Amino acid sequence: MLLLKALPYIAGILVTVGAGVKWLYGQIKEDRNHYEKLYQQKQAEVEELKDQLNEKEIEIVKLKASEKGAFFDGKDKNNHE
Repeated sequence: MLLLKALPYIAGILVTVGAGVKWLYGQIKEDRNHYEKLYQQKQAEVEELKDQLNEKEIEIVKLKASEKGAFFDGKDKNNHE
């Protein structure tokens, strides 16, 4: 008999806990999506910086080679028309 009187309270507690878990899961999912987007943005920035670094390294190699009199177009220093 006492269990029947407590049944609405037990059901209310279970519903409240279930709603809380659902809300918490939603929050975690939103946070995960947010950080996933940030991660992808940072990955794109890293790739862009790697490309810039590679370009600078190529420029350095070309400058060092030009100091030694070599050109990358297949012509020598005296005949670079």
